[in-house]
Amino acid sequence: MKSGMKPLRWLLALAVLHGGAAAANETCASPDEHCPSIASLLSQREGYGARATGGLGGRFVEVTSDKDTGPGTLRAALEQAKKGPTWIRFASDMTILLNSQLRVPSNVTIDGRGKQVTLIDDGLGVYGSKNVILTHLTIDGRLTRLTQAVNVANGSSDVWVDHLDLSRMSDRLLNVKNGSTDVTVSWTKFHNSNKVMLLNNITSKNLFENYDRDSIARVTLHHNYFFNTVQRNPRGQFGTFHLFNNLLENWDFYGMSFSLEAKAFVEGNIFSNDAQRKCVEPAFFPTVEGINVNYCRYIPVASKRSALDNGESDRGAYEKLKAQHGYTRDYKAFLRLKDNLYLGDAKPVLQDYRPEAAPTPPYCYGYERATPELAEKIRKFAGNTAGDTPLPATKVGSGC
Repeated sequence: MKSGMKPLRWLLALAVLHGGAAAANETCASPDEHCPSIASLLSQREGYGARATGGLGGRFVEVTSDKDTGPGTLRAALEQAKKGPTWIRFASDMTILLNSQLRVPSNVTIDGRGKQVTLIDDGLGVYGSKNVILTHLTIDGRLTRLTQAVNVANGSSDVWVDHLDLSRMSDRLLNVKNGSTDVTVSWTKFHNSNKVMLLNNITSKNLFENYDRDSIARVTLHHNYFFNTVQRNPRGQFGTFHLFNNLLENWDFYGMSFSLEAKAFVEGNIFSNDAQRKCVEPAFFPTVEGINVNYCRYIPVASKRSALDNGESDRGAYEKLKAQHGYTRDYKAFLRLKDNLYLGDAKPVLQDYRPEAAPTPPYCYGYERATPELAEKIRKFAGNTAGDTPLPATKVGSGC
């Protein structure tokens, strides 16, 4: 990660002078702190992933080809990025049909601002990588293969996922797992998928087998839009999670889920569900288990499940395996709830449980009161949207 950065105050001042949309068209020789487009983006970092600087201090690489492989492609740019910090931009709007997942190395920014860039049929794998920024991209899996839109795994850290549009993946839209930590996901739209987001994963043979590895996870989710999904918005286990100002709308099975001593602060989120709506799922979702599933029949009762009961997703397995493995840990999560809003037919489920163990965010962050107006703002600006996103005027937390 680049050291010796100028104070964040300097970046914020530049961001005021140069909005994100205008800054995306700025011409700079290199991606350093003097470049307004870089300063504008970095000034918006918040949460556990706020240390990410991506390709800062390195070089620009421009993607000129919409092919899967070959000179000028995104895959070639990521291969070049293994040599040092790289800020990847795009020469034009493009739709890239991927034959396989793209691997993102350390010290990389993939920056789609100012262009409409869409990845089709596969996504981005962040495996053991440090210091990564992914912003302003659309990834559509079209339910063609078992893969993920964004997979942050294998000890990755300092990752910021921002303003993405993710849909139709047969596996999950986004994972943070296998010893990964310090991740922020912001202003991203998740839609038209079944199992949306997994924050850590377990083994069916021993639920706590990887607890020491995975409990280090720290993830912030804010101002994301979960729309027309089925479940896992998100599903969190083990780690430390801060969810604020997210909008969950029209889930078909359930909204959120927490279990196995996850520590979660859930504040200022909006849950909205219409129990009378028509189902928009495909005929079936393929799954990793090889079973085709459909959840339309659950829509009339889904509004009562803005979340599963605390620990419910893993309670059965816990009770079955407890004697064999001698579990002393709790199957429930440690939860603190604050100022969440329920609209339409949506009903609250989660309650405080050992709230003193839930996190107090160690950072300053832009927080907004949960209102119908905030819901409309998230609908408008979350995803791979053009123009500047109006950021919260009020900041709360540590160090403000």
